[in-house]
Amino acid sequence: MSETTQWIYKSKEVLKPIVETQLIGVSRAILGLPMDHFFDRFKTLIQASQNSNFKQLFFESYYRNGIFRGIFAGFSSQISIQLFKQYYRWPMMIFIPKFYMEVLPTKIKEWAPALHKGLAGITIALFESLVTCPFERVKCQLMTQQQSKSVLKYMWQHDGGIKGFTRDLFTGMEVMVLKQVVSWTNYLYWDHRVRYFFKERPSSKLTVQEIVLCSIFTAIPNIIIVQPFDMIKTQFQMENNHQIKHLSIWNAFKKVYLEKGIPGFYAGWQMRFCQFIFQALLTTPVMDYLERQHGIPLEVL
Repeated sequence: MSETTQWIYKSKEVLKPIVETQLIGVSRAILGLPMDHFFDRFKTLIQASQNSNFKQLFFESYYRNGIFRGIFAGFSSQISIQLFKQYYRWPMMIFIPKFYMEVLPTKIKEWAPALHKGLAGITIALFESLVTCPFERVKCQLMTQQQSKSVLKYMWQHDGGIKGFTRDLFTGMEVMVLKQVVSWTNYLYWDHRVRYFFKERPSSKLTVQEIVLCSIFTAIPNIIIVQPFDMIKTQFQMENNHQIKHLSIWNAFKKVYLEKGIPGFYAGWQMRFCQFIFQALLTTPVMDYLERQHGIPLEVL
């Protein structure tokens, strides 16, 4: 076998799992988008308005702007975000933990068995925050605006030039990094722990009942730990953010606590719980399949 043939063969071996995970990720995004967006839309609206009456918000949105611009406001931005996210997320979710598992010293892995998941979560979170913050800002603006308008055009005119426009697109970047680090490390840790708790062997498949239970048990700590950070992110990136966008993250937390108390941090948790369960029912079996096929060698689990 010539060197060129060997190189082509090795390239195929490397690219095949990456392409497979990317295609599965994009397919999962397309399948889940309508319902995923519906939950995200009203979770964000509840967080922005601090009105937990879903029925009232639903009909207000519908009568004000109709189905697409009301109920599904921000859907176009959500499509861009989710397709892009799912395209890079799945290879990163599978191969970055594998990378850290291979490079970490044995003693460290014995001392902290889940460290590779935590490091992977931080890596993905930092990357994702940087590349998706502008999309998240536009999406949140679209979801919370009172009147339908071109968000980018409005921001350009309102901010007065490229410098102000760029700064506005990255509004909430700091809290988004914090939220993403907490979210990713929390998700990867609990997903890994819960899935392998239900497995008799690392190589065994999850049953439908186990997938449902994994989704629920992974959702609970996610809501408890991540929801306050998501609430503050929405406050920074929503349309009427004038009272909070110049505050530090700590002062933003204090402001919400003094005005709404602990329940204020969990505004929209019902929508987020439904959204997470829906996402997990699609994600858990896919994650389990890809990890068994391309992830960490089963003999080290």
